[in-house]
Amino acid sequence: LYAFDDAADDISVDGDHSDFWELERFTSTPNTYQLHPTWGWAYEQIARANNAIIYIPKVPTMDENIRKRSLGEALFLRAHGYWTLSLIFGEVPLILEDNVLNGNFNVPKSSLDSVNAVIEQDLLRAADLLPATYGDDDRGRVNQGAAWGLLSKLYLNWGKLDQAKAIAEKVVNSGAYSLAPSYADNFTLGAQESNPEILFAIWNKNNFNNSPINIYFTPRAWNGWGFHHPTQNFVDEFEPNDPRKQVTVLSVGDSIPNQTTMIEITDKDAYQMFAGKVGQMTGRMLPSNSLTTGYCIRKYTAYNPDGSGNLDGDLKQVILRTADIYLVLAEAKIRLSGPGSGDAEINAVRQRAGLPTVSGAGMKELMHERRVELGMEGHRFFDLVRWGVAADVKTAYYAHEGVKRPYLKNGTFKAGVSEIQPIPTKAITLSSIGGKATLTQNPGY
Repeated sequence: LYAFDDAADDISVDGDHSDFWELERFTSTPNTYQLHPTWGWAYEQIARANNAIIYIPKVPTMDENIRKRSLGEALFLRAHGYWTLSLIFGEVPLILEDNVLNGNFNVPKSSLDSVNAVIEQDLLRAADLLPATYGDDDRGRVNQGAAWGLLSKLYLNWGKLDQAKAIAEKVVNSGAYSLAPSYADNFTLGAQESNPEILFAIWNKNNFNNSPINIYFTPRAWNGWGFHHPTQNFVDEFEPNDPRKQVTVLSVGDSIPNQTTMIEITDKDAYQMFAGKVGQMTGRMLPSNSLTTGYCIRKYTAYNPDGSGNLDGDLKQVILRTADIYLVLAEAKIRLSGPGSGDAEINAVRQRAGLPTVSGAGMKELMHERRVELGMEGHRFFDLVRWGVAADVKTAYYAHEGVKRPYLKNGTFKAGVSEIQPIPTKAITLSSIGGKATLTQNPGY
């Protein structure tokens, strides 16, 4: 899912994945590879959730607490599947219990309001069924805070600001989902596992397909694939002495604990701290490691502590955390009551980072805080769309990034089209078996 943030202004897309380039430049077509598995996997998630929702109540003998929890988890995951689909594709087909029971899967797209209503209903039910917290044996399961948190984000995107405010306050004021003492705790093994700020994450474990985001974002010179690099514009957004920058971004000369791969310094690297060191070996990031921007992503990189130099597959990929919901609440308040009304929530996030408080914060300050607090976590593009500034931001992005990467000049954001992606060709083809296609393509594609 993080690949869809390639459409924002924080990430330079490198490597050899043409579909990532297409997302960055808004040249994607119904045949762009990334779209098909995203669509298919979301509906697989929904299908599994539908089966659970149908059959969990029918299990004759089951601990009632487990029955409630399991049903709540299934409702959350179905909601999350439709949330993902609606953010990326807009209107999508709704496949629910009756469709499964009647074998009626080839249905047209539903309106965005109808999709949102299903997500809303599922999350409200899930919040009533899920426990607030878990013991050590069940770390990583969906809790009530995750359902509330996702629901508050749904209401914010839906323009239901009063509801967004009310539900976000449930998370912020619950006492169960406090901000972690350190920002880095959200992305550090050993601190992630018992972190109340992490509302929902991909709970990776070593030797179980490992951590894909670790592989994708880690620099190629350090055994990752390194397809994505922070832009200078993103790095410049951080205020002086903001510790979140070091957690999020790798700069030339930085190193990472337990990273053992040594790289030879070449004449292309020999400047600044590497001057006069051609031919020597280093475990620090070299200028040549970061390709076009001079930076790599730090937030999703971790190595096994055994000295092997292997990436640590236990690293959890955070999907939803409390700091996001603090800023959802701040945004809802500002949009409802004007500048200054969200200061408490913005300052809670800033104070955790050791930064001075702000007063009278408006949308400009809110936008800044979301960008640096949630950088590289997959929220930026959808934020830009919600704020109605995606076209302006991307136009500026192509101008300043196109200096280094001339191929970006063919990127064009089309208002009213580029906010969502095209429906994959294969999905439309499958819907036409036996006659006219049930699915229609999104406008402009």
